Amino acid sequence: MISVDTAVKIVTDVTEPLPAKTVSFESALGLCLAQDVQSDINMPPFDRSAMDGYAVIAEDTARAPVELTVIEDIAAGHMPTKKVKRRQASKIMTGAAVPEGADAVVKVEETEDLLPHNRVRILRTIDRGRNISKMGEDMKVGQVVLQKGMPVRPQEIGILATVGKSCVEVFSAPTVGIISTGTELVDVESKPAAAQIRNSNGYSLAAQARRLKADVELLGTVKDTKEEISRIMHRGLQKDILILSGGVSMGEYDLVGDVMKDLKTHIYFEKVALRPGKPVIFGKKDKTLIFALPGNPVASFVTFELFIYPAIRKMMGFTSHHRTIFKASLETEILVKRKRREYRPAFLRMQNNAWVVTPVEWHGSADLLSTTRANCLLIVREDAEKFTVGQLVDVVPLD
Repeated sequence: MISVDTAVKIVTDVTEPLPAKTVSFESALGLCLAQDVQSDINMPPFDRSAMDGYAVIAEDTARAPVELTVIEDIAAGHMPTKKVKRRQASKIMTGAAVPEGADAVVKVEETEDLLPHNRVRILRTIDRGRNISKMGEDMKVGQVVLQKGMPVRPQEIGILATVGKSCVEVFSAPTVGIISTGTELVDVESKPAAAQIRNSNGYSLAAQARRLKADVELLGTVKDTKEEISRIMHRGLQKDILILSGGVSMGEYDLVGDVMKDLKTHIYFEKVALRPGKPVIFGKKDKTLIFALPGNPVASFVTFELFIYPAIRKMMGFTSHHRTIFKASLETEILVKRKRREYRPAFLRMQNNAWVVTPVEWHGSADLLSTTRANCLLIVREDAEKFTVGQLVDVVPLD
C-alpha cells in the first residue's frame, strides 16, 4: 500500500499531454492554449478618450474656470478632422480618437455648455495626459498577449477576438470511457428490486470528467464475470482514459484487477493509504490510462478528484494539474482513528474575513447524499492524532 502523495506522483509522471489541434476561438473555452498568441494591432489603436467630455490643451485650463471655443464633435468610430489650437476644444465621446493638438480630456461633469455660441466653460484645471489612453498602452503589434499553457476563459476569448485570432491551437481534451461493474446495478429508469441499486457512479464520474471538458462515453454496466468485464474493457481501451467503478476490493466477485492483469495491463499500484478509497488500481494498457475505482460512491468521487483530475489536466496541457489546497480554521474537533489520509466532505465559508470549515455529517463511503451538503474536502493527514477547534487545516475546494 502506497501513500496518496506517491500515488499522485506516479499518475502525473505516467501521463503525457495529448497532441494539439486547431479549433475556432469560440470552441476553445475551457481548453489550454498550445501556442503563444501575438497581437496584430496596437490597442488602443490611437490615443483614445477615456471619458465623455472635451479634448483640450491642458495649459489653457491653468486659470480655470475658462471659456473655450468648441470646433468639432467627435463620436466613437469617427476620426477627428480638425486640429485643436489654443483656446479651442473638441467635444468627444468615450472611445473616440483624441484630435491632434489636444493633450487632455476634461470630463463633461467638470464643464458647462454655453451654446448656442459654440463655447464651453471648463470649471477645473486639468493635467496634461489626463483621461487619455495612449496608443498601444494595452498591447502592441507583435506582443505576446496569451502564452502557451494558459487556460482559455471568457477573458481570453475576448483577447482572441481583439487580435483577430479566429482559429487557435489548443491541446486536445481526452476521450474517457466509463464502465460500472456490479451484478446488483440497474439503470436510472429502473426501479431496484431486492438486492439491487441504481447505477449512480457512472453518471457522477461522467459529470466530473465533463466538467473538465473531457469527451465522455458511458460504456454501460456489466455483471461480475470476467468474460463481461473483459468484453466491455476492450471497447474502453479505444479511449485515452478508461474508468471502472466497483470490483476492486478483496471479495470473491471483485474481478477487475484480475481482468486488467489478464489483458497484460501494466499495473502501477493497487492500494493507496486513503480513506475513502483504499482499493484503487492504476494501470496503463498501450496508450490508455486505466483507473479502477471503489464502488462506494464517495470513494469513487474522492479518488476521481485525487487521481483522474490531475491526469486529465496534464493530458490537456495545463501547467497546474491539481486542485488548490488552502488553509481554513476548523470549527469542530476531529479525532483521528486510522493512519490513512482522510478526505472528509465538509462545508467551507467565510466568517470575519477568514475561512472556516466544518465537516458535514456523513455515514461512510456509501453516503453520497452527504457530498451534496459539502463544497470542499477536508484533509485529515495520516500523521495527526487530533484536530482541535480553531486549528488551521488543509481543504480542497470543489466548487
